[in-house]
Amino acid sequence: MCRDIKNQIYFLRNEILRHDDLYYDKNNPEISDVEYDNLVKKLEILEKSNFVLGPSTSPIKCVSGFASSLYFKRVKHTSPMLSLDNTYSNNDIAKWCKNIIKKINSSDVEFIVEPKIDGVSVSLVYINGIINIGATRGDGEIGEDITRNVMMIQNIPHKLQICDPPSFFELRGEVYINKIDFESLNKKLLSSGVQKFANSRNAASGSLRQKDSNITAKRKLSFFVHSFGKIYGKQFQKQSEFLKYCKDCGFQQQNYIEVCHSFKEIEDFMNVMINRRNMLTYDIDGIVVKVNNFQLHSELGHTNRSPKWAIAFKFPAKQTTTILNKICAQVGRTGIVTPLAILEPVTLAGVTISRATLHNFDEIRRLRINEGDTVLIERAGDVIPKIVKAIKKKKTSNTESVLFKRPDMCPSCSSKIVKDEERVAYRCINPNCPAQFKRHLIHFVSRKAMDIKGFGEDVIDQLLNKNKIKILSDIYYLSYNDFRCLNLFGVKKTVKLIEAINVSKGRSLNRFLFALGIRHIGERTSEIIAKKYKNMNNIFNTCVGDFTKINGIGSVLALSLEKFFKNKEIIHLINNFIKAGVNMVEFDSIKMNDKFDNKVFTLTGELKNRTRDQAIKSIKEFGGKVTASVSKKTSYVIAGINTGSKLKKARELGIKVISEIEFEELLAKK
Repeated sequence: MCRDIKNQIYFLRNEILRHDDLYYDKNNPEISDVEYDNLVKKLEILEKSNFVLGPSTSPIKCVSGFASSLYFKRVKHTSPMLSLDNTYSNNDIAKWCKNIIKKINSSDVEFIVEPKIDGVSVSLVYINGIINIGATRGDGEIGEDITRNVMMIQNIPHKLQICDPPSFFELRGEVYINKIDFESLNKKLLSSGVQKFANSRNAASGSLRQKDSNITAKRKLSFFVHSFGKIYGKQFQKQSEFLKYCKDCGFQQQNYIEVCHSFKEIEDFMNVMINRRNMLTYDIDGIVVKVNNFQLHSELGHTNRSPKWAIAFKFPAKQTTTILNKICAQVGRTGIVTPLAILEPVTLAGVTISRATLHNFDEIRRLRINEGDTVLIERAGDVIPKIVKAIKKKKTSNTESVLFKRPDMCPSCSSKIVKDEERVAYRCINPNCPAQFKRHLIHFVSRKAMDIKGFGEDVIDQLLNKNKIKILSDIYYLSYNDFRCLNLFGVKKTVKLIEAINVSKGRSLNRFLFALGIRHIGERTSEIIAKKYKNMNNIFNTCVGDFTKINGIGSVLALSLEKFFKNKEIIHLINNFIKAGVNMVEFDSIKMNDKFDNKVFTLTGELKNRTRDQAIKSIKEFGGKVTASVSKKTSYVIAGINTGSKLKKARELGIKVISEIEFEELLAKK
């Protein structure tokens, strides 16, 4: 055997063991799940072709993790708690299904599929219906006794809610933390000067393994049952039967669990969950596929590490690591100067990431990141890349000296920047700053503003370089020839963009107000103002005192509005828009009928049949209002899946709570 291959194998084994310790024991991983899985795959390939090295000692041949006896007693599981083989490929799931059918020699096989919770595996043992032991998975054979902490999780029953409980019942599930509670926890940790958790899985694990169970109780953990362990005096034929029994016992389960009969049905479920992933109140990182029949579990068996009757399909990663090459300052449309991270390009969730936001200059100090560091990045909501933390520091003799320093001058126009009194930020106050104007243009043509399709950043850059746009209204005075002289602009593309510009002239007043980028005035406030004043002339004739009479507009917003509309340059700008034919009138809301007039709705939890935005739109179309919080003015609270504190408050106030089905019936009612 080549010495280089042997060294690679030993290196990979040690590296995997090191990352196992960081992930399972210290809750402080240095690499993403995908990068860890890649290390395992490399080792598997090398070990298969070099069996002489004794693969039985390899870390990939046994369950990752171990049970620490430092704080918790060790407890032996009645049957092994195995980990799942996983894949990122649809084709691998298809091959796995075919292999199952081939092994059992029958195409008549049921698969049960459910989302894969990004949490911590836990075993629960009940004796005569009373909880006796709660344990971590550990190395699969021996875990940690965390019974006191497990009993602090509100949706884990201390007593089974059935009349004739079994003398012994062991089940497995996942402890997790909801997204909103995870964010709240990290904010509290940061305010206390403690490093935040990189992700919700680490937060759940760290909270579950606290020496003080009172801390665990404050962390708002939850539990979903997902696997069978052992039971005396009762038998289950299928996983679906076991889950139903658990529900009768008082255990919470996921709502998205389906029985499938083919790979096509499994694939459809995958696609549904990929689309619903961000709508859930908790994090999932894939789906789990299991053979439904327990008898087939025995026939198919398992390896030392994982069952052969189950597999996990992992979604594209939300986190990965890369090198922070450079930190620079950028200017936004309102003049706020913020740091920007320039990264070594890396693929994340199918997108190449080369930049990430750093929010403000204090963030650099908090993260203690320097140019050259290896950093963990994630796409928040699968959209905006951000740096979570530094993973490996660049070696330097003086760390403090290389921390990025806030500039004193604007990086775009070299004007002096000043501290913003209202925010933890610095601002360029030069109204003619080129960078601000570019960002303003990008905002003006964006989807939620004037929605001019095809008017992207590349087009804006070219028009600015050719000095074709000096103020916002110039967009509506551009000619056919102005676009034809741009790169890659043929006749068809030019005509299409001019049509999009003309269409945007007819947008409603609230969209136009939002597009203007008035300081402190967002999408919702723009709607309120447009609905109140109906046209631009009425807005121009309004003073601070009148603005403050509107519900939702305080003195800061009112002053910002008056200052904006009294500005001579703004008056000139809007007159130019009017001359170009841009609409300055608010359209009345189109109502299908007025059956929800004077009705106020609040939504809590997830809806199955429509997104929250779709539900809000339907309510408004019937003349209703939607508020974010429950009050005495609320008419209905629509309760979906995994409801929060709003439901409790509604019941305390005696507000009518309706299900999603009842909401649909209200919509259909004439």
